[in-house]
Amino acid sequence: MEKVIDFDQWIADYTPPVIEFVAVYDPYTGAVTSVGPSHAFESAEYKIVIDSTIAEEIINAEIQIHHCFVDINSKELEIAEIRNVFKIDDMLHRVISVDYSEIKNADIYITYKAKNKTLTVELSKELGGTKKTPGKVKKRNIIWDGTTKMDFMITDYNDPNVLFEIFSVTINELVGQSKIIKDIDYDKFSVYTRRLFKNYVIEYK
Repeated sequence: MEKVIDFDQWIADYTPPVIEFVAVYDPYTGAVTSVGPSHAFESAEYKIVIDSTIAEEIINAEIQIHHCFVDINSKELEIAEIRNVFKIDDMLHRVISVDYSEIKNADIYITYKAKNKTLTVELSKELGGTKKTPGKVKKRNIIWDGTTKMDFMITDYNDPNVLFEIFSVTINELVGQSKIIKDIDYDKFSVYTRRLFKNYVIEYK
């Protein structure tokens, strides 16, 4: 005897399959070449799973695909626009001291010299800056426009609510050179920022 299915109950119980979206990218430049459901790119070798909302915004051209890149090392999607950062860490991030950090190769390296009362900001050699890192350097492309500005807040030690001063550095100012901030004269302080790059460290001398 043929089994009769209650259609209304079937609809009520039905759970649509979750669609997984991927970004296909160039393994040398990190540039995203295609975005869509994973089943459409089963044969693609270089791809990462991305957030469905971001994927739909790219597909609908709300985010331009030529602004999308994959960080070759972390395999994470980054989105950049000329002069403006689309996706940035909006939380205040304390730049950790090298004495307490396990980060081997920081992207942004800050050095404070108490004797000279200066802060020196450097970009890693890997990203085209001046700070040398251990081991062999593999060049990485910076996806952000060179005029993108990074703001740093000098605060009381471990207390971002007590602000001493703010200074800004553009990416262009760190390519092939360092940026020196003078007259930093505080007994003890911390540096906070909203992250553009992933890893920041500071060394107090």
